[in-house]
Amino acid sequence: MKKEQRLAAEKFLLQQIYDENPDFVDATMEAFSISRSTVYNYINTLQNNGELERVGGSMPYRVLYKTTRFTVDTTREHSEDRMFSRDIAPLLAELPLNVQKIWRYAFTAMMNNALEHAKASAIVCVVNRSRLCTIIGILDNGIGIFRRIQQDQRDANGETPTVAEAASLLYAGGYSSAPDTHAGEGIFFTSRLMDHFAIRSDYQLFTPNAEDDDGESGGERFRGTAVQMALGNDSTRELGEVMATYIDPEEGFVHTEIPVARFFGGDFPISRSEARRLLSALKDFRTAELNFSDIDEVGRDFAHELFSVAAGQYPTLRLTVKNAAPAVLGTLRRAGYAE
Repeated sequence: MKKEQRLAAEKFLLQQIYDENPDFVDATMEAFSISRSTVYNYINTLQNNGELERVGGSMPYRVLYKTTRFTVDTTREHSEDRMFSRDIAPLLAELPLNVQKIWRYAFTAMMNNALEHAKASAIVCVVNRSRLCTIIGILDNGIGIFRRIQQDQRDANGETPTVAEAASLLYAGGYSSAPDTHAGEGIFFTSRLMDHFAIRSDYQLFTPNAEDDDGESGGERFRGTAVQMALGNDSTRELGEVMATYIDPEEGFVHTEIPVARFFGGDFPISRSEARRLLSALKDFRTAELNFSDIDEVGRDFAHELFSVAAGQYPTLRLTVKNAAPAVLGTLRRAGYAE
């Protein structure tokens, strides 16, 4: 088998193991028309290369990562772009250009947050690489992102939101604790560029994707802020295309989307105050898509505030609905929602 075909077969095999397909050997044999002994030769090669580890059990192997770790001294380091060029870019040099561009945006946006908002004395960056994907974690020992939002909201409005409510302010994008110098777009766009994205602080987890919620938000407290980002090395995603989905060339960041269930912490929204909190996060946008996945019902007061009252208060805001269950859609329609 030619080198290109062998590398493709090895990568396919790694993916099958990563996906925990118990028939990974047969799947590789069938996909590349190779023998069982050849597949096990590949497995031995991957083990020798440090890409695969035997662990036993029903899934006898697991994919290994090469780990690079460095610590940022915030009294000396202030330029996230230099950090990327010096510490991150060399590790990603063999990846496709579109993937490198996405990582440059994501790393610099999240590192800037840690440098300028966290009030941290130290930041640790961990890069885990395999042939399949790259995972980058940025952890700081600062105030904690949600605690910072709580303080800002208390100073601005005289009312302190819960930690979950503080996290919900990040879903729409555009929220910043320093609006005069930051647009507050970094977390929103980074979360849309990545395959997996999560922020953990205190006991709270922020992630736009339900599949990234490990259900351990009530576990051990993380002091500071931990950001984890993962992207497939062969991703076809383009930085410019993702940005164009939400940005108008003349008006800027005008379209957003909200995972409603995550915005409300898994509860179904029922009250007018919940609708007002959601609308407050959307008031500066022209269009917003509300994703009602994992919500079986909504309150009539919530729906009325959202689609009847808001029509007069936010005449330039257009709301659209996605993945609404029949009962939810019926309540929204009766409240004034028109598809």
